Amino acid sequence: MKKADMTYILGIVFAAATSLFYCCTMWFGLQLPRYYPLEHAWKWVNETGVPSQAWYAKQAFAFIGGGLATLIVYFVFKYTGLKQADLKPGWTRWLAVGAIVLIVVCMACILHHEYSKWGVFKALLS
Repeated sequence: MKKADMTYILGIVFAAATSLFYCCTMWFGLQLPRYYPLEHAWKWVNETGVPSQAWYAKQAFAFIGGGLATLIVYFVFKYTGLKQADLKPGWTRWLAVGAIVLIVVCMACILHHEYSKWGVFKALLS
């Protein structure tokens, strides 16, 4: 496999896995730390009536998960001999299409979750 093919595959894996891990924070209700900007502090609890930002920890979780998934794929390619295999153009296209579909579905889930949470759908329909 050419170095460009390997870079392409690892980039696709990182983008798709990062999207998927971000969605996992919502689907499974993972308890991650929240940043409280008025207090300049991180806390594991969601205090009611106090503005907090959970986005930072969700992004960190998603990027770390995407990075670990990418490292796993890299080491699988490196130690199984797939690194030297030729990647056919058809497989490259299907890999790209699959990753794009996964990313679009994840983005739709994220938007639906956030729009439902903040009442955007109700505001648009009224």
